[in-house]
Amino acid sequence: MLVNDRIRDLGNSLKDRLDPELVDYDLDYINHSENVLAFEMLCDHIADYDVKISNNEYKKILEIVDLLNLNLDNRYLYINPNN
Repeated sequence: MLVNDRIRDLGNSLKDRLDPELVDYDLDYINHSENVLAFEMLCDHIADYDVKISNNEYKKILEIVDLLNLNLDNRYLYINPNN
C-alpha cells in the first residue's frame, strides 16, 4: 500500500471522532504533493481535539512516520494512547 493511501485510510477512519470536513481539508494536501504536511496536520488535529486513538491506529501512525522518514518527535509521541 502506498504511503498516501495509508494516510487517507487513517484520516478516513477518524471521521467518526474528528470533524470530517477537517479531515478532508488535511487529506487534500496529498492532492498537491504535500503528503508530509497532510500527515502532520492530521496528527496535530488528533492532538488539538483530544481524539482518542486505538493502539492499532497509533501503530499505523508510527509506520507512516517511518515510511516518510520523519523524526519521531513530540507531535507523534503526544498522541500515543498509552500515555
